[in-house]
Amino acid sequence: MGVTDTTSEDGDSCTKITLETFREIFRNIEPEVQIDAFEEEQGSGRGDNYTATLYRTHLSGQRKSTTDGKKQKWEKNLICKRLPEDVQRREAYKSDKLFRNEVLFYTEILPELLRFQCTKTEKAFEATPKCFYARGDLLIMEDLRVRGFQMTDRQKGLTLDETRLVLKQVAQFHALSLAYKFEKPAQFERLRALVTEGLFCSSNENWYKNYYERLTKDAIKMVSDVLPDESKYLDAMRKFAGCSSFFSQMVYLVSTESALSAICHGDCWVNNFLYRYECVDDITDQKNAVEVCLVDFQLIRYSSIALDIANLLFCCTTKAMRDEHLNAFIKLYTSEVFSWLKTLCTHIPESCDSADKFAKLFREELKTYGRFALGLALDILPMSTCASEHAPDMYLNIHHDEMETGAPILNFPPNDLCRRKMTDIVIDMVDRGML
Repeated sequence: MGVTDTTSEDGDSCTKITLETFREIFRNIEPEVQIDAFEEEQGSGRGDNYTATLYRTHLSGQRKSTTDGKKQKWEKNLICKRLPEDVQRREAYKSDKLFRNEVLFYTEILPELLRFQCTKTEKAFEATPKCFYARGDLLIMEDLRVRGFQMTDRQKGLTLDETRLVLKQVAQFHALSLAYKFEKPAQFERLRALVTEGLFCSSNENWYKNYYERLTKDAIKMVSDVLPDESKYLDAMRKFAGCSSFFSQMVYLVSTESALSAICHGDCWVNNFLYRYECVDDITDQKNAVEVCLVDFQLIRYSSIALDIANLLFCCTTKAMRDEHLNAFIKLYTSEVFSWLKTLCTHIPESCDSADKFAKLFREELKTYGRFALGLALDILPMSTCASEHAPDMYLNIHHDEMETGAPILNFPPNDLCRRKMTDIVIDMVDRGML
């Protein structure tokens, strides 16, 4: 049986999670159900999550029939997302601030966007898990495994069908946010005010100073291990990551207002896309992704939508796939966004009121802001390519001797896959005029 006691951002002790917690939550959702017990286990592996802890929770009890009053066995599987129990870990990863973002996403932002959507179309954006309960230290959501969703291999990255599928859903989410901004500017400003930049803000610069000094040095070393010293690609990498202004560059990229600024997911990497698959060949066990859900909205931000797409395309796919399909990916995404804008808007701004104009504007923003994905790659690639046993265990407390002033330094052993992927992103961005 699981019981948790955490401390909120202001230092107050939070309510323990008990059987009565679940009874209270589901009393209004399924009043005919009597919950008798719950069990839980760790819900994520090492390297799968860094700012919170996930638990898979199994509820069991009885459902009383509304017709004959007889009781039947009842069960439900949930995901409980919590702040790390260790106060030092929460401070190190700024978990309180990030958790607040996700709570506001599920309680304020997403419900408002979906209400707006319902006034415009019967088709619905549904690519998020159902959230049953949200408070400052706890999120209780559906366990997507029940519907057959699973995480893809973070070391391999996305396949062609996985990339196309998630691009369509991110496009729909972006279109919903943009349309709300275009149609209801005053109300959108209220939603925008709820969003707090969780990572790249000026107030965080000193906190992350040592952290990013280490990451930038490691990334430059990775690229220099692959490319010759006189390479224009290595020069571009050194110019971007090898100067004291790296963090301020990232702050500029997330905070600059653009024509296509909207509320974005903020953390579009492979671990935050869960897929449902269907088998297409029983002999070879070949399967294709047919549905995707977006999870982990702790890094939601108001920024150019190009930041999400750059992250998705450059950090989550291989160079070989980008060489063959990048232009088609961008066309698919821009066509999907504009199609939804036409459905959701009575008036689209003149700068993007045709499919061609929108595509041109998006490509311009991708070229201007896309190098943000390289900055994220300094974090994402070491995490996504490392073996699980080399990743930090978020369920353990931090030892005092592991702490420094500021964010913790995550020591991932260098590996050839990370070197290659980092170098490939630099090459692609230089060749495309993004770096």
